[in-house]
Amino acid sequence: MSKTIKERYEALDILRGLTMIIMALDHSRDFLALGFVFSNPLDLDVTNLEVFMTRWVTHFAAPVFMFLAGIGLFFASSRRTKNELAFLALSRGLWLILLELTLIGFFWSFSSDFYYKPKVAVLFTIGVSMIFMAFLVYLPKWLTAIIALTLILGHNAFDAVQASQLGSYGWIWHLLHEPGTITLFGIDIRVVYSFIPWIGVMALGYLFGPVTKMAKADRKQVFLYTGLALLVTGYVLRITNTYGDSNLFAIQDTWEFTLMSFLNVTKYPPSLIYLFFMLGIAMILMNLLDRPLGKWFEPLKIFGQVPFFFYILHIPILHVAGIGLALLTFGNADWLIQTPVGPSPEGYFYTYELLPTYVGWILVTVLLYLPSKWFANIKTTHKNWWLSYF
Repeated sequence: MSKTIKERYEALDILRGLTMIIMALDHSRDFLALGFVFSNPLDLDVTNLEVFMTRWVTHFAAPVFMFLAGIGLFFASSRRTKNELAFLALSRGLWLILLELTLIGFFWSFSSDFYYKPKVAVLFTIGVSMIFMAFLVYLPKWLTAIIALTLILGHNAFDAVQASQLGSYGWIWHLLHEPGTITLFGIDIRVVYSFIPWIGVMALGYLFGPVTKMAKADRKQVFLYTGLALLVTGYVLRITNTYGDSNLFAIQDTWEFTLMSFLNVTKYPPSLIYLFFMLGIAMILMNLLDRPLGKWFEPLKIFGQVPFFFYILHIPILHVAGIGLALLTFGNADWLIQTPVGPSPEGYFYTYELLPTYVGWILVTVLLYLPSKWFANIKTTHKNWWLSYF
């Protein structure tokens, strides 16, 4: 085995930046698409291959960002005691939950409705996972691995359990495994991202952190072979319909719809096959990106250095763009100023449904490059403690 090295692992920044840009495509669709493109992009009864793939590729973002957040905690552990690392994870987790329920909630709705219709979405669940990591960092690595793998590999065994079967305890099951709406203290809380197995994905990233410190040839092999193993295992599980996703694969009338049926794995909650596919792709990319890539990849590296800054800004920009386009086209944008953002009224359509989504996605990415570069420089040249929370 080659000697361990200490240079910055830039492939991590580049992959995180790619993840943020892919995520922005999905959010551009949320605000700039109408009809089935917004509401049913994966429904084989109404979709087409272009719309399906536009939504499907964005499945990549959540598990990869969660996995990389775990690796980021490992990096933080090298310069902190266990207590300091636990405090960092706990405080970051609480900060993300607070932002999801306040600023980010408003940016998604532009309406006061978000106060009494809060959402347990990706930031909230990242925050909860961080809070759990504040405890897991104290455990032996082998025990953390057992917990992570149990959550990831085993949660689909409970797909048949429904929150409605659990009576007054059903709200706990919604938070843990089955997305839905729960009512607490008279407030309707929309659970989009249930906590399991996301906690396990972040813990898995934390456990994979030491791989990034290996010599380049060694770590590239680990990520390549692990990625291939995940993809092959996911393929076998999917093609045989044995375990790992309640949305079964079936041969369709055309190759396009057969492909879509195969790829139509469950994100809410994330199925085992979904995680195998997305994390497998991510690990292969970790292998491919781990080399000198030149200036063309500089924007990805910049976005990857300030992902939360990018996240906070891109939502209101896309939301304003969606409202502006709707007002210019229809003179009405009511469905974009409410919680949650709703489907457009009947009869509203753009000439080419996906054009606004892709134009908005490209423009917001270009628009945020210079601000992101500025903030990345701030984080590099200033050591204020609060900068680590953005």
